[in-house]
Amino acid sequence: MKTIKTKKQRRQPFRVGFTAGLLAGVVASGIMLLLSVAFNGISLPEVFGSELTALMPASMFDYLHQTIGGDAKHYLFYGILVGQCLVFAVSGGLYAVALHKIAARRNQEPADGRISVYHGVLLALILWLLSGLVLLPLTGGGIFGATLTVGMTSTMLSLGIVGIVFGGIFVYSHNWLATRLNAVDDATGSSEEKAIARRRILQSGFVLAGVGLLGVGAWRFITRGMDTVSVPVARLTQNFKSKIVPPPTPNYGTIYPAPNLSPEITSNDQFYIVSKNLFADPTVDAGPWRLTVNGEVEHPLTLTYQDLLAQPMQQQYESLMCISNEVGGSYMSNALWEGVRLQDLLNKAGVKAGAIKVVFYAVDDYSDSITVEKAMEPTTLIAVRMNGVTLPQGHGFPARMLVPGIYGMKHCKWLTRIEVVKQDYQGYWQQRGWSDPAPVRLTSRIDTPFTGSSIAVNKVTYIAGVAFSGNKGISEVDVSLDAGQTWQRATLKQPHSNLTWVLWELPWRPTTPGDYTVVVRAVDLAGNVQNPTEAPPAPNGSSGYHTIDLSVS
Repeated sequence: MKTIKTKKQRRQPFRVGFTAGLLAGVVASGIMLLLSVAFNGISLPEVFGSELTALMPASMFDYLHQTIGGDAKHYLFYGILVGQCLVFAVSGGLYAVALHKIAARRNQEPADGRISVYHGVLLALILWLLSGLVLLPLTGGGIFGATLTVGMTSTMLSLGIVGIVFGGIFVYSHNWLATRLNAVDDATGSSEEKAIARRRILQSGFVLAGVGLLGVGAWRFITRGMDTVSVPVARLTQNFKSKIVPPPTPNYGTIYPAPNLSPEITSNDQFYIVSKNLFADPTVDAGPWRLTVNGEVEHPLTLTYQDLLAQPMQQQYESLMCISNEVGGSYMSNALWEGVRLQDLLNKAGVKAGAIKVVFYAVDDYSDSITVEKAMEPTTLIAVRMNGVTLPQGHGFPARMLVPGIYGMKHCKWLTRIEVVKQDYQGYWQQRGWSDPAPVRLTSRIDTPFTGSSIAVNKVTYIAGVAFSGNKGISEVDVSLDAGQTWQRATLKQPHSNLTWVLWELPWRPTTPGDYTVVVRAVDLAGNVQNPTEAPPAPNGSSGYHTIDLSVS
């Protein structure tokens, strides 16, 4: 009877181990994310996702961003997280098979098919070593995350906690499933009924694990907004002149507060946020935080948060735009910033001859660089305040860079080190194929009315939006109501500075019902005219004219 029972116990060790591993993996992955967010632990999905984007061409990244939207990185993260749970599951299945084979050879398999806590600890140790000695080095994080900001000690500790949680739940789940399978085998009934009962037990385990994964993976994939209309580029380029000499005199005036027009100053909670992090951005404690200025300097500096606040401050209004922003996109905002001029700190440190770049390093292992010349511009700031309050965590507390005229990826958040170098340093996104100089391309956007709107004939409708040139200001915004054949000059609201976007508006009283295609273009203060040639964000930033369709009735 014992021999028959043993054979029954050996029928499905992989499925039992796989299910137990999946259940334990879901919980362990949740603990890993909790430790990462709350206690600066390692997040393997973040590390792996960063390496995956490094291998992804900029054009593919841009395609996925345009296809999926701003949540693309979240989908990537959850996909990796599900993959991690499946790795846990497969590990559990293979480990269970190995244990059964070893026990069978020694004729030591327990009569009830259960495994001991020792086996859970051993499996956790194996996964801990594989993660620290194989996976992290392969993804560029070094042995046990030695080259990451999180550090080796924190990585070893957090992976150890995750391993203990996984091992304990794996043993418990495995033994729970094995006990119930044995109970089915011992029960009376046909072999077919027993098989059905065993499948139901295993399926219940899969359902429990699946519910956990769905709870993590469910994410919004709707309301991305209606696509903009495309006007043939050939029509827009027929009479296109790239520069107007002399530049137009700005048509400043009063702007009617049209519904849905962007406010001139974006509130902190509405200011766009983009980062490389797939799951969570860092939360920095100002107490132990330090800002280091080193490299090719005569006198390296280390400042506490209070030291930085004690430096002379400068305020400036400045707009930021993400390089992945599409024509007419929402990754563009404007705020009042306050901070320390970078040139002041560099002058104190004393930049050595031959230095060509200044590199910014962040708490989340992000890095980027600008030229020494750009760093020495008086508007390049280390910002500590935003719209009159302490810089919010999501926008880079305790300190972030502001580099006017360049896309947002150069405005490094959660700043921790500034290094002056003599080599052409390529940052996080440059290593992935994006532009290094990254000057902001002249752009304009129609905020209101929305594309597809129906407006009333013989009634004034305000067509309005924003235009932005980086650090060159705006001299003119033109609006076409006939798909680019003729143009009308819009009224501009005088901006706070030439570093910000400009609000524009055109009152329109349509007298004829029908369908209309509205197009907008901008001219900067140097007379440069916005380029109508359509280009995707990758690798230099998008270009083209924002266009919408309206119906008049």
